[in-house]
Amino acid sequence: MTDERRPAVPLPENVSIVAEPAALSRLVDHLASRPGEPISLDTEADSFHHYFEKTCLLQLGHGAEATLVDPLKGLDLAPLLAILAQRRLLFHAADYDLRLLFRGYGFRPVAIFDTMIAAQLLGEPELGLAALLGKRVGVTLDKVHQRADWSERPLTDDMVLYAAKDVLHLPDLAASLEADLVAKGRLAWHEEECARLLAMDVTAREADPENDWRIKGTNALTNKERAFARGLYLARDQRARETDRPPFRVLTNERLLEAAKKAAAGETRLHELFPGPKPIGAAFQRLLKDALDSARALPPAEWPLARRPEKYQAEPALERAVDNLKKARDARAKELGLDPGVLASRATLSAAARARLDAGRALGAEELAAATGMSRWRAELLAGR
Repeated sequence: MTDERRPAVPLPENVSIVAEPAALSRLVDHLASRPGEPISLDTEADSFHHYFEKTCLLQLGHGAEATLVDPLKGLDLAPLLAILAQRRLLFHAADYDLRLLFRGYGFRPVAIFDTMIAAQLLGEPELGLAALLGKRVGVTLDKVHQRADWSERPLTDDMVLYAAKDVLHLPDLAASLEADLVAKGRLAWHEEECARLLAMDVTAREADPENDWRIKGTNALTNKERAFARGLYLARDQRARETDRPPFRVLTNERLLEAAKKAAAGETRLHELFPGPKPIGAAFQRLLKDALDSARALPPAEWPLARRPEKYQAEPALERAVDNLKKARDARAKELGLDPGVLASRATLSAAARARLDAGRALGAEELAAATGMSRWRAELLAGR
């Protein structure tokens, strides 16, 4: 976990770790004593290293301090999360963190400020936290631990400092971005986008047995090859679950697809289907063999077909309406200094064009927002164009 070539980084006095109940209780009391103070929040998870993703670290920035709370120590986080849920929370790219915290703890806050959304609405060319902090706050972030296994313990001091920096400087970044949003009259846009983010469905997607196995490249296979690819995918997923490893660490998609082609051509030897310097373990070999045998036994009528896109039917009137909206969007985005996709995606333009054609007239902002589900501020910019 530690790169021996990197010197140890001493922790500053304003960075601390909470890993036992008494320390957590003190943190909760401290935060409760400062009810109006916004809190910066970030998370570290372990999906790059484990099948069952979990929250491995909560980083809190409060005042000039950063406190890292360790959920893997069996702490009762309910009192802390109850306080956080009522505060204004500063995030960068909150979408992932909100989904992770909801799935793990049922956590939903009432107010957030998302610095990435703010940067998008200001037309910033680079949206990453490191780029924004460097440009607006003069802080350099070292992203060397971005893909570290945050479930490992103990954490090194440089990992702790890395995690702390993600929240220590968020208040300054948020203040800089918020000032520019106010100056450009776009703060209401940001507030609406954050409210929509808080209202989004953060529940996990339901499994789709008919399509989950269709990784990139399966559509280009023959039906017989797809039968083997499906079987190998399911065997890989079972082994990933059993060993709590990400599927790509059990067997890459590239090796899976290549094995499916060979198996469909008649190859049965595992060492030929899965060549490489590292032998496949006995338990996984059994799963693979069963999957291959099952695929071989399938009659052609049960081989999975290619997934075909919905039949496209040209609608000249709709295409003209979308093209006109796109031109208007691009011109308006240029005036505002925004990426056109931030103002309205192609799908949003299509929905807006369809709504207008169905109504047989230009729609007002309220009607356009209701018909398409787009943000109110976007509808105001696009209405009548």
